Amino acid sequence: MGWFTKKSKPWEIRKMGWTFASILLFLPLPIHIHPLVMISQAKAAKVRSWLALGVSLLLLELGLLFSFIYFFGALTQGMLLTLGGSVVSYVLGNALLLNQTKPYLKRLELSDVRDLYWISSVGAQNRLELGAPTIDTSQLFVERLLHWRREIDNKAIHQDVDRILHLFNLLERKDKREAEKFLVRHSTVVNVLMHYDELENAGLNNSVTETSKRKLEDVIKQAAVAIENEVTNQFKSGLLDVSAETDVYLQSLKSRNLLNNQ
Repeated sequence: MGWFTKKSKPWEIRKMGWTFASILLFLPLPIHIHPLVMISQAKAAKVRSWLALGVSLLLLELGLLFSFIYFFGALTQGMLLTLGGSVVSYVLGNALLLNQTKPYLKRLELSDVRDLYWISSVGAQNRLELGAPTIDTSQLFVERLLHWRREIDNKAIHQDVDRILHLFNLLERKDKREAEKFLVRHSTVVNVLMHYDELENAGLNNSVTETSKRKLEDVIKQAAVAIENEVTNQFKSGLLDVSAETDVYLQSLKSRNLLNNQ
């Protein structure tokens, strides 16, 4: 487990390599690299607000570069303002990069599970996900599962959620329509995780809460088993269809004397 995701700490450090490089490169060469890092992260995580902010910072850095060239050669007030602006830009840009570390890593973690789509901002997306009354898209279902997985400390539930995510991903790749039906049948899993997190953070250590937590753990475990059976049946049905199709194909080849009867 990493600091911000279920990935390993070395994975998180590798993904933040350019952020660390931006902090270390205090002197502009010829500009600070934090705008380029932010634009790169925005494209990887598909966050429009980060992209707009990165472009704005890049324009600021280019303006400071042109100002430095214009005032070069004399320690005028303009040059002092330019140098001061460069320091402010460095501090502000890298502070923003560090501030978006957690959501950036979470978006990259999500991209390992499914393809990302562009969002306006991370905050707005989180409010939309947690405030939506129903789960009507596969993206929302996956993001909610990942959210509650991070919030819950129970390792057994982590394993069950990982199993559900993997199975849903398989089903979605195989049949989009069945994946949509899956959302209707199994959206309750997200509510169960939410209630478990509430109990886990309630700070009540008594028989009632412990019994309730064990019941919810059992529900998640049984849901994972049921979902695996459901996905297995879908694949089995597909294999039967393929088998019937290939039998008809081979029979047609034999009837045309293109194959020897065996």
